[in-house]
Amino acid sequence: MCNIGMLSLGTNAENRIDIEEIKQRHKIIEVTEELELVETLQAIIILEGNISNLSMICELISKIKKRSTCYIWIMTATEKSVGKLVYLQLGADEVFDLSREPKEISFIMENSLLRINQPQAKANLVTENYHEEELLKLIPTNVSVMMEGNKEIVLTKLEFQLLELLCRNQGLAVSYETIYQKLWKTDTAENKQYRIANVVYHLRRKIEKNVKKPIFIKTVRSRGYMLNI
Repeated sequence: MCNIGMLSLGTNAENRIDIEEIKQRHKIIEVTEELELVETLQAIIILEGNISNLSMICELISKIKKRSTCYIWIMTATEKSVGKLVYLQLGADEVFDLSREPKEISFIMENSLLRINQPQAKANLVTENYHEEELLKLIPTNVSVMMEGNKEIVLTKLEFQLLELLCRNQGLAVSYETIYQKLWKTDTAENKQYRIANVVYHLRRKIEKNVKKPIFIKTVRSRGYMLNI
């Protein structure tokens, strides 16, 4: 259930939405131009009384945007509202004019409200799964890594390739030579260990809580690096 604010600047617009149907699924809260309790709302419907309300609605949109992230829906009093583009430009999420069918309006509102709880639900599910199964998961399509199921970290190409190599050899020491050939496709350059150490340093800064005491990427003295998860 969501809190939906209802701010009426006229009487005609209310007939275009089924208030009783909305009340069955959500809580309707009457608000005034003072925007009482706007911080507690998931959405607010502003019912335009006539075109003279344009400047007032523009001011209301600006105030709402400063105080809340709720959906802002405007119900206009005409079929072709002169303020529609202005409302949208100021940050209204949807502007319903007289040409919109009540059922269409209802579906749009309900679909938007359904999305409010989905991100948190998905985050909780992902967090639970990752805590149970793995602390670190590569995401090749994003060139990133998901840490503990709730924090996605974007990597450079070299950082991702290094972490991918270490993941494939989890718990085993991967030699400097193997890492260098994987990252740079050659074995003729000098200062190989320095170049590898530089990539490891930047990678550790992104995924380790303490770079000086790394938990995931362990240094295997004189040999290379090992992933420990």
